[in-house]
Amino acid sequence: MKEMYAVLLLGILMIVSAGCSTSPENLSSVDFDEWNFGLGAVARASINGETTSNLAPPAVQHGFAVVDFRARRDEYDRVFVVGEVKNVGVATKGVEMQATLRDAAGRVVAVGHFYPAGDYSIGPDQTWPFAHSFGKQLDGVEAELRIVGSFRTIGNISTVSLAR
Repeated sequence: MKEMYAVLLLGILMIVSAGCSTSPENLSSVDFDEWNFGLGAVARASINGETTSNLAPPAVQHGFAVVDFRARRDEYDRVFVVGEVKNVGVATKGVEMQATLRDAAGRVVAVGHFYPAGDYSIGPDQTWPFAHSFGKQLDGVEAELRIVGSFRTIGNISTVSLAR
C-alpha cells in the first residue's frame, strides 16, 4: 500500500512540475484525498476587482480547494473577503483559512485566521461559503487567501451515539 502511495505521489509531483493544471470546473474528477497540493498555494484578488489569480490550479491544501474568492470594500471602507471552499478529500472535517491584506507596495496591512464552518465538519465534495472582515482598511489593495489546516470536529456526531 505504501508503495502505491509513493508511486502516486511521484506521479503527482511530475505532473505539477510539468505545469499541468486542474481547473475548478473539473475538481470532481480529481482524487485529492489527503494530499497537500501546491504547498503554499495562494489565491489572490484585488479589492473590488477581479480575482488576480485564475485559481487554475486552484489554491488546494489539506484536502480543501478554494473554488471562488473575491475581495470587496464597502461604503465605510471596510474590507472583506468572500468565497467558497470545497472539501475535495475523502474525510469529513473542518478547515482553517488565512486571509492577508496587502497595500500597493506589497506590504502586509492585516492578517486574519478564520474557520468557515466553525465547529462543524464539511463533508467530502461539499462546498461551504466563507466571509472574513478586516475592518476599516484604507491602504489595502490586494487580498490573499491560504488554506492553512484541516481538523476533525465533533459537529456531525450524534449525541445519541455517544450515550451507552
